[in-house]
Amino acid sequence: MSNGKSNGDKERTLEELKALREKRLSKGQGTAQGSKSDAVKSSKPPSSSRVADESVDISEARSQDDEAVISAVRASRMQAEAYHDIARLRNKAQKHQAKAAKFMTRYKSYEAKTQKSLSVAVRYREKAAESRQREKQQNTRLKELEKDLKATISGETEVTPEAIKLRMAKTEKKIAQAQEKARKFEAKAAEKNEKAALYKSKAAFFLEQSKINEAEVKNYNKRADNLERASE
Repeated sequence: MSNGKSNGDKERTLEELKALREKRLSKGQGTAQGSKSDAVKSSKPPSSSRVADESVDISEARSQDDEAVISAVRASRMQAEAYHDIARLRNKAQKHQAKAAKFMTRYKSYEAKTQKSLSVAVRYREKAAESRQREKQQNTRLKELEKDLKATISGETEVTPEAIKLRMAKTEKKIAQAQEKARKFEAKAAEKNEKAALYKSKAAFFLEQSKINEAEVKNYNKRADNLERASE
């Protein structure tokens, strides 16, 4: 009787273990099916509206990047153009500076020629004045000889009239020579004065051109400075 009871207990125990095992198996299959369904859900493609929104965001980001690049390139181009304009203005200023220096050199040259001609003219006038002074002296001498000639004719002196006339002829020759030299020096002085006036006129012209170009230098440099400040 005890053996029958123990056999019955064993059978119940085996049945319970079998039931527990089946329960565990069924629970494991349910978990696997749940995981599989979740994986299937997660692998589903996103909705079309979400894809469209993401595409719009990407397009807007790309558009903003392009605008930034274009703005940077445009700013660089404008700065390069400004630098080119500044360089062009500086170049023009330098060219006018060179012209101003060239005209100033020519002005100084003609001014020197003017002063030299005036100096030579003064010397010629001085020589002419000396000749005129000798002419006056010889004229005075000639008048004295004329008196002596009258005295010889009246017998107041022992000198013959022919000797007085010879002296008078020599004196008249000296007077003529003095006049010739005076007129020659006066003509040379007048010529030098004319050249001095011509040189003075040319000097004034080149000085004017130099000042005009210097004004252009200031103008172009001022424009370049203003443009340089504006581009900073």
